[in-house]
Amino acid sequence: MARSWRNFSIAHRILLLAVFSEQILAIPIDNGVEGDPEIECGPTSVLVNFNTRNVFDGHVYVKGFYEQDGCRNDENGRQVAGIELPFDACNVARTRSLNPKGIFVATTIVISFHPQFVTKVDRAYRIQCFYMEADKTVSTQLEVSEMTTAFQTQLVPMPICKYEILDGGPAGEPIQFANIGQQVYHKWTCDSETTDTFCAIVHSCTVDDGNGDTIQILNEEGCALDKFLLNNLEYPTDLMAGQEAHVYKYADRSQLFYQCQITITIKEPNAECQRPECQEPQGFGALAKEEPPETPIGAKPPAAQPTLSTTTPKGIRLLRRKRSIFNDENTMDVRAELTTIDISEKSLDLCVSPALVLMFFLAISTISVFLFIFGVACYRRVKKSERLF
Repeated sequence: MARSWRNFSIAHRILLLAVFSEQILAIPIDNGVEGDPEIECGPTSVLVNFNTRNVFDGHVYVKGFYEQDGCRNDENGRQVAGIELPFDACNVARTRSLNPKGIFVATTIVISFHPQFVTKVDRAYRIQCFYMEADKTVSTQLEVSEMTTAFQTQLVPMPICKYEILDGGPAGEPIQFANIGQQVYHKWTCDSETTDTFCAIVHSCTVDDGNGDTIQILNEEGCALDKFLLNNLEYPTDLMAGQEAHVYKYADRSQLFYQCQITITIKEPNAECQRPECQEPQGFGALAKEEPPETPIGAKPPAAQPTLSTTTPKGIRLLRRKRSIFNDENTMDVRAELTTIDISEKSLDLCVSPALVLMFFLAISTISVFLFIFGVACYRRVKKSERLF
């Protein structure tokens, strides 16, 4: 009896222990983030702090970099947890913005309340700082005692640019279909909310057929390369460029894809916008774009060549990539598309010399006389036969 009671007691303890353990596992960690994270966007780093409901004993780390040094901060014994991340560590993303002009710095931070595991009370936050870039900075030093400084900032948005192909001239309608030889007008315009603030320069224009055959028609300085394709651009206003041209096409290709770059610069007060100084382009001077060769993994890329172009055995000049003279931060890409209709077939006028015409009529006359004589002979033969009968 005693032995039976002892076995029952052991089984009862095991059951109670299992129930008690299950209840413990079901209880979440009694902690959490209070309010929103406090973010401090510094000049070289981002600081993130969290206020917790109870004493924090866990980790704050960059998502995906838990094991990397400097990307995790272990906290315990306080109700504040945080981490400071330099811009050049822990895969902090930096994205440049053109409008508004500046840089976005972003990363994902995880706050974990358990020393070893991720639990239901843990949170992940997408942290983002924006650093505005001023187009022009003028500074001076002024010392004033016991004076409060007030700051007022006005953001001037960058112009919005587009590339159009118009029918006939500058006042024509935008077109997408054209005949070979038809006169069109290539027009680049930028719309700005302010006047006399920006300048625009069009450069680095290419045309391709959509199958990798790319030809450069404006170089990096904004000068034309082939007068038969496109002449040097005219700039009627600070934010407009254009030039007349005639429609052309690739052999056995109807699509033309144009792509150009427009660089926006700040216009100096009481000054004119600087324009490209170009020579008159020659015929057949367009350059075929050459894609750079792939560099094997682990190998050093080839050194930059000072030569801009070279000549192949077939006489085609291939453009070498070089560093643009314009600032990439203020440069945007614009595109246009045109579908061309093939050359129409026309009837050809037959040119015949007078001698050939005379010979033709003599031949016709000879045949006519021969047929007449043959007909008269046949007629007489028939009459003679009738008399005999």
